Amino acid sequence: MRSIFLLAIAIVLTGCTPERPAVPEQPKVPAPEAVEMPADAAGVWQVNDENGEPFDLVLFPGGQVVSNWTKGSGKARGERGFWRMLGGRILVLFDDGWTDVLSAGEQGFVHAGFAPAVSPDSEKPTNTSHAIRFEKPEAAFVGVWRLNREPDGNYQYLNLKSTGTAMSTVGGGTEGRWELVGDAARCTWPDGWVDQIARVDGAWQKTSWVGAESGTHADLSPASRVGETRFSVDP
Repeated sequence: MRSIFLLAIAIVLTGCTPERPAVPEQPKVPAPEAVEMPADAAGVWQVNDENGEPFDLVLFPGGQVVSNWTKGSGKARGERGFWRMLGGRILVLFDDGWTDVLSAGEQGFVHAGFAPAVSPDSEKPTNTSHAIRFEKPEAAFVGVWRLNREPDGNYQYLNLKSTGTAMSTVGGGTEGRWELVGDAARCTWPDGWVDQIARVDGAWQKTSWVGAESGTHADLSPASRVGETRFSVDP
């Protein structure tokens, strides 16, 4: 009797056990494709420094390069240098002794920074990061701008990053924000001043005012994007 009873229970349990649903086949993730450095590498490249802080390398078609890295002695003036394509990578030589290299890897473009006296061929890089080509309309304003001359004879400089951060040489280094407004780059500063750079009659012009924009501006003066015209090292 006991064996018959156990057999009956087994039959009941077997009949009540639901079938396990089939596991759907997982799509295969393709391996990342290796990229190659573009033949036309001029433009804005977003990179990071050794502390993870973002800055931009602005490569001009004529071989000049400007960075808007603000932690060096130049602060808002950034860095100046020259670049060239060498062995399938971009070699950037700056006036402060740093060497930057842009190359292609299996998961995108790579930026490597080499401190002064560190060879980019025989030593490990001081820092590495991803490199992303920045191709939004704001790219036309990213970099370093030379503005009007100060009473002491030095020029005022404006530093614009692709992240929207702005820095001026005024006061030893004033930080603000900038954005694209129409066809102009508009910078706002903590003291209420506004600087705007736009193309007027075929030339760059800076307009400044305080508070809300009105028909009367406090300043109208020429502006130039450092790197668009030839410089030695110190434009």
